[in-house]
Amino acid sequence: MGEDMKNSYFQVICKNNKTYLQVTPGDEGCEKLSVDEITRYIDFINIDRIDVVALKSYIDSENYETPFLLSMETIMPEREHLDITVKDEGRTAIARFYPPAAGGDLIDKEEIISDIQFMGVIHGIDENAVDDFIENRQYCTDYVIARATEPIEGYDASIEYFFDITTTVKPKLNEDGSVDFHQLGNIKAVEAGDMLARLTPAMRGKNGIDVRGKELLAKKVNTKSLRYGRNIRISEDKCTIYSMVSGHVSLVEDLVMVSDIYEVPANVDTSTGDIDYNGSVKVNGNVNTGYSIRATGDIIINGAVEGADIYAGGNIVILRGMQGMSRGRIEANGNITAKFIENSQVVCGGDLKCDALLHSDVECKGSIAVLGRKGLINGGNVRSYGKIEASNLGSNMGSSTKVELISGIELSKQINSHEKKIDEARASINKLNEVLEVIKESIEIEDEVKEAHIQFLKTAISSKPKLLKEISVLRERIELAEEILERTRKASINVGGKVYSGVKISIHDVSLVISKDTSHCKFVRDGADIRSKAL
Repeated sequence: MGEDMKNSYFQVICKNNKTYLQVTPGDEGCEKLSVDEITRYIDFINIDRIDVVALKSYIDSENYETPFLLSMETIMPEREHLDITVKDEGRTAIARFYPPAAGGDLIDKEEIISDIQFMGVIHGIDENAVDDFIENRQYCTDYVIARATEPIEGYDASIEYFFDITTTVKPKLNEDGSVDFHQLGNIKAVEAGDMLARLTPAMRGKNGIDVRGKELLAKKVNTKSLRYGRNIRISEDKCTIYSMVSGHVSLVEDLVMVSDIYEVPANVDTSTGDIDYNGSVKVNGNVNTGYSIRATGDIIINGAVEGADIYAGGNIVILRGMQGMSRGRIEANGNITAKFIENSQVVCGGDLKCDALLHSDVECKGSIAVLGRKGLINGGNVRSYGKIEASNLGSNMGSSTKVELISGIELSKQINSHEKKIDEARASINKLNEVLEVIKESIEIEDEVKEAHIQFLKTAISSKPKLLKEISVLRERIELAEEILERTRKASINVGGKVYSGVKISIHDVSLVISKDTSHCKFVRDGADIRSKAL
């Protein structure tokens, strides 16, 4: 080891037909002798019936002028000995050497390496450390005798987007308490030829080897690929995507979409009919009762919505609100922002924000924030996987109001179902591969391609890509469900103003009916109960 300080060490010697323990003191401040270490060595050389209490007293006394009597008999000579300890989960092997007993022989380099390997350390042996011991022969001292080959870690894939990927609409709160929905910044313009995103592929790591010869696994890396829709081209190396048209870019989950904006100059009514558009839609007027808008991108309505059906693959913004007349429905995979929503059915895949939410049936996978001067949720059934915030819940008119944080049980069931389907698809792929291998061997032996072989190959060519696509889609669904499930664990119902009596609060299948008006509180799940805490 090349250290200046030497530890104390012990040696078993024989004289006058008896066996003794001879201790050689080390330098001041060195490592003290361990009774456990001594007894292990004595056991190794087969000396029985040692008085351990007396031995401990002898070692603690540090008076080693007289050797300690171990046995009234002599023992056979024992050669120099080494012991190995593997530490740090197999990354390091420590050797400690002990002098020969009763006149035994010293061991040479070849014997030391052979002993190390016999004790299970077969990789990364440091011959310099062995040479150091042979040169200095320090006993009862740690020698780092072997080191693992550490794994070389890789890194995850990453995607850099060259446009604003923020999906959360943040309306301005005016001084009078109202909400300004005019400047939302929802439209993300893009020009033809613009770079949209760049992928840095994952770099897989290289496994290492521990001192026992076992693999030390490098951390798994997360792979990604660029997902994109129409009007987008990808570079030859599959690492960069560009817009092919001037229009509107958005990110829905991890899918980049570019589309022209279909603009309706006035109302959606008899002059337009229903609108079904592969892109984003902007309506400068109102959407009248009985009509519908379907868009794969965003929908922005500068006027009001009556009893109409509105569906968006992205976000929905309704600047003057929606009076659904108990027949209107709005649904978005992204966020929904509206001045108010009344007597409507709402399904929101992202976050929902509005000034008032009245007598409506709402289900939201993100969070719900009812902002503004009123900030009122009154009547209907409002359900969310994420946090629900409002200024006021219910009213003194006694309208039936239910606010619920949805349990993640169904999501967990969906995840399990998807995982089972993935296993089934993998099993089908493995079966196809097995049969293909049999056909290959048959062709090689018989030197003939049979009609049955051709038919199966056609089936395999058709089936395998479909199964791989199914696995990919199911994995995406699992990731989305796990993301929503995580929201449910952190969700609460926050009320900055008043909660009126009669309001029903439900959190993960536990319900509480408010018996008297209360203010400025947060409702959370606490075991089998719902607790109210001050904000």
